[in-house]
Amino acid sequence: MVELKKIKESVYQIEKTGQMRVPVQVYATEKLQEQMKRDRTFWQASNVAQLPGIVNASFVMPDGHEGYL
Repeated sequence: MVELKKIKESVYQIEKTGQMRVPVQVYATEKLQEQMKRDRTFWQASNVAQLPGIVNASFVMPDGHEGYL
């Protein structure tokens, strides 16, 4: 389960854990977050946060989704 820390209205953060080099910032309403939690959106953003060269944060925008199969 991903823990989202509220920064301000519709802006949340997933703190650095494990191999993450930066935190993940999520720009989404609570309703959108519920949908994102049902797929791999936050998992993918956390993976991006582990990439070499990433600076400041990995961002999830309101249109974030796990991609297409």
